Amino acid sequence: MPLLKFQPSYKTEFLDDNQFGFTPQKSTTDAAMAVIQITEPELERGRVVFMASLDVKKPFDPAWRPAILKGLRDAKCPLNLYQLTQDYFRERRAVISINSSKMEKNITTGCPQVACCWPGFWNIQYNSLLNLKYPNHMKAVAFTDYLVIMITGNFIREAENIANIEFSKISAWAKKTNKIRFNGQKSKVMLMRRRKNLKYRIGK
Repeated sequence: MPLLKFQPSYKTEFLDDNQFGFTPQKSTTDAAMAVIQITEPELERGRVVFMASLDVKKPFDPAWRPAILKGLRDAKCPLNLYQLTQDYFRERRAVISINSSKMEKNITTGCPQVACCWPGFWNIQYNSLLNLKYPNHMKAVAFTDYLVIMITGNFIREAENIANIEFSKISAWAKKTNKIRFNGQKSKVMLMRRRKNLKYRIGK
């Protein structure tokens, strides 16, 4: 099986700049600095910031292959590579052998984690989340399957109302379009302002 490489996705700037995972010359430090550069000026202006960190449940395993293929079409992937990816996803099977017993199951979701192409597949699918139409006072930063959302407002109620609307949009992206679930136990929301820091836990 030929190796699939997606470096042209970076060269054509198809992937969002706020994805810091599996991208050349970027790291968790860069992602953290991006968050600081977004939030610090807002706090200096006396505004409040809702910052939510969302964690995908069982990352990479639930990757929705139709969404990956759509991402490739949107990126204007060359036809030969697109068809090769389609073939790569077909007829994949997991086999477990224990003593004399053997079990096989068809695999229809997930990024093949033993292959060098799975980081590219994941970023292509996750890219559509970063490209949702967010309002100007909201920013999203991702590192692989982790997502940090920052929502600013002049006061808490304003930011809270915006957050509820945008979280509904993200939830629809995850459940209806990409078959992904966020882990409520690992996902957090923090309210930041100059004088107080309050933490909340968001549900599933």
